[in-house]
Amino acid sequence: MMRTLTQLRSASRLTAFLCVTLLLMPVYRFGRTDSLQRRVAALWFGAVGHIIGVQLRASGQAHPGGPKHGPALYVANHVSWLDIIVLGMKLDAVFVAKCEVADWPLLGRLARMRRCIFITRQVAQVGGEVAIIRSHLQAGRNVILFPEGTTGDGGKLLPFKSTMLAAADGVYEVRVQPVSIAYPDMLRGGSDASLAWCGEMAMLPHLLSVLRRPNAPARLHFHPPLAAADFASRKALAEACRAHIAGGMGRLLAPAQNKEGEYEIEPSVWDGSSAGQSTAY
Repeated sequence: MMRTLTQLRSASRLTAFLCVTLLLMPVYRFGRTDSLQRRVAALWFGAVGHIIGVQLRASGQAHPGGPKHGPALYVANHVSWLDIIVLGMKLDAVFVAKCEVADWPLLGRLARMRRCIFITRQVAQVGGEVAIIRSHLQAGRNVILFPEGTTGDGGKLLPFKSTMLAAADGVYEVRVQPVSIAYPDMLRGGSDASLAWCGEMAMLPHLLSVLRRPNAPARLHFHPPLAAADFASRKALAEACRAHIAGGMGRLLAPAQNKEGEYEIEPSVWDGSSAGQSTAY
């Protein structure tokens, strides 16, 4: 009986995901203004998070971006494909992703439509890829970067690759904001390893396992923004971001925090709007 219910849950959620995506894709693609496209993207992220059962709580203040405040380069740890949904529920920004994502069925098309920046991390290509990210920042767009370069198990950080942080060089109005992402085990504390997508895990089986769950608790913490010019090198900037993110993960995964602990946590409940999102222009 229980198995039947979980199968029905995953099938209904997958159907709802496909319906929402196929309904909004043409609206986004043929939207006449960037503002409309951003609103459609916010609607999609919120709806998909709701469908999947993401229970998101966020703390701290996201840098708002835009011409008044300058663009944001959000630097986050990477645990799962769920990170894209979770961050998209709170931020209006362009993602930096590995080039393989462009070839994923449906999701690759969505990523291309959302102006995702695809990178190879090959030495010969790094200079050009950094320049592309910098051009987005110079145009006033917020950008999300995962400096680990791959996904971890959610409990500890991998080494940060500082190369792409060079995109902030010369863009004096940009602010670099570390963001901690965590998927807590609500019963035992620590990280919920079943939500981590790492190693050699195949995408589809992991997606279906998440869809079978009653919910997927997720936590974000936005640390104070940093000015790249305040650091002697991009490596020093990367180390500062890593220290902030590691500390935030530790607090978000502590058992006490899973019971509405000392953090000031703001529930994120989807209401079909983009309220609470930062704005990229």
